[in-house]
Amino acid sequence: MKAPQLPVVSHRPALRLVGLEGAVRKFWSYEQHGASLDLHHGVVGTAGKRESKTFPSEEAAATFARKTVAAKVDKGYYASDLAFETFTWEQVKGEVMAAGYSESDRVLVLTGDVVVPHNLWLDYRSGLLALADEDDPPFVGLIVRGNLTIEGCLLNYENDFGPFLQVHGNLTALGIATGGSLMRVDGDVTTGDMVGVYNHGCFAAGGNLLARTIATEHTISAGGQLDAHRYLGWGAKVYAVSGGVEDRQDPYEAKGVFVPAVVKDERVDLRKARELLAAGKPISRPEFTSVRGAFRKLVAKKLEEPDKVKSLSLAGKDLTSLPEELFRFRRLEKLDLTHNKLRTLPEELGLLTELRELRLRGNGLQTLPESIGALTKLRFLNLEANCIWRLPESLARCVELRTVNLTNNPYSYVRASFGGWQKIELMWDFPEVLTRLPKLEELTFDGTFLRTLPTRRFDSTTLRKAIVKNSLVTQVDPELHSQLSVAVEDSAQRAVNYIRYWFDTDDIHLEDFYDFKAQRYDFKEVIALLGLLLRINIPTAAPYDASLTEFEKQSGYLAKRLNWDGKEGHHVRALFGALRDALDTLGEPYPGNALIAGLRTLFAAHAA
Repeated sequence: MKAPQLPVVSHRPALRLVGLEGAVRKFWSYEQHGASLDLHHGVVGTAGKRESKTFPSEEAAATFARKTVAAKVDKGYYASDLAFETFTWEQVKGEVMAAGYSESDRVLVLTGDVVVPHNLWLDYRSGLLALADEDDPPFVGLIVRGNLTIEGCLLNYENDFGPFLQVHGNLTALGIATGGSLMRVDGDVTTGDMVGVYNHGCFAAGGNLLARTIATEHTISAGGQLDAHRYLGWGAKVYAVSGGVEDRQDPYEAKGVFVPAVVKDERVDLRKARELLAAGKPISRPEFTSVRGAFRKLVAKKLEEPDKVKSLSLAGKDLTSLPEELFRFRRLEKLDLTHNKLRTLPEELGLLTELRELRLRGNGLQTLPESIGALTKLRFLNLEANCIWRLPESLARCVELRTVNLTNNPYSYVRASFGGWQKIELMWDFPEVLTRLPKLEELTFDGTFLRTLPTRRFDSTTLRKAIVKNSLVTQVDPELHSQLSVAVEDSAQRAVNYIRYWFDTDDIHLEDFYDFKAQRYDFKEVIALLGLLLRINIPTAAPYDASLTEFEKQSGYLAKRLNWDGKEGHHVRALFGALRDALDTLGEPYPGNALIAGLRTLFAAHAA
């Protein structure tokens, strides 16, 4: 699906705006004559002030006019020829698909086909909805009894709520970026980029909806056909939707559709996108490139004769998924996927049956597919710096495997890889499938959360290097584990170190557990982190003196950071009160544990 072009708006040679500044109603206008502008501004009802400006070119004059109009509109001005009437909710409720308003609430109505020659702000007490007297109740919505054309963007900045919009005809706009408002267009909607911030708002088209892109966390729907490249928030892929049908066979990464300024950690920053649209700046690229398209560019020549390709490096390409074209290289012997962002691998990996080397270092990878057992010629497997928490039993069929590297699993970005502390999985037990590899020569576990060692000896008679260090292992059976080189002396300190790494001001922020707009706490993530740290430290770090000391130190840093100005002590008390209370449940598996008892006293002191 080709990316549609943005609507084009011609420059206006003249425009008059009005708006409130405080309680004073003012006007501002321009008329362009080639490279000069005649300006007129002042208080409505007065002669105002006239002046003329000359510019180096006609385009420079037009640019000045557009920028000044945008600045005035941002301050609450709007086109003076927008003739609206005021009605009560009781008078118009029958034509609005909304509810929950009082009979005396006021609604603005524009009748006929309406053209707004600038951005249209839909926020209480802003622009068209501004009030001369701040003590007056706000307008609760806007009705357009006809078609609405916006030669700018439709904008709503309040994320939890906002005035409603009801358009009885069609809507055409350069862009749409909304938060908590409820919007209904009876007819068709044609726009450029469309953004829905947070999950409280709703935008519904009764007819067709054509947009260049849709990036949203709230509901955007069409009664007719929907056509757009659509991103549904939370780090999802972008999919082309044509005629209401989503093409999931050819996904796009956010960076392949949206400009770098709005892409952060593989997600579209919807608030930033709204800001750019409000400023008249693009949020989508001129041309879109899918995952498959990006891959084709990388290996275009190789795809001409795939059977001749024996080695392929896609290291450092920011891949978050593998396109299906990769699996046309059926004779591939070496595949390097180092330093990408592959959280999972597809089952199609098993089609590459000639693979001898597979390098997956630094991906945040969590598991391997069951199909890896089909790689019976595989000799080298590098899984360093990932988040591997389990190995499939099918790995035992890789009978030629000589080297396996599991250093730094999980790596430092484990929370980002899993998407939150509540979702993290860790490899606590030694994967016994490794003991069944008949030709294993070298195995490395360095920097893992292993607590246990295998319960059987290795089948391989050629094992020459098998290391387990920087783990949580505290006990070794000299006879059973004689093939392993195990370091246990640092296990307790390693467990304590994770308190310093994770229970700190870099990983716990006020916005992680407090919703400023709703003024509501949610401690699930912080409590999940505490539970994880308890599992790491109990019983590894007994007798817990060092653990409690580290918790005390980090708790002090947290309390100071959260209450840096001396006015946020209630947030500190709420956080540590929640952590103290959570110990009742988190401590159930550890009755009478000294660390739990010590933490209860520590957290209670901060909650007091």
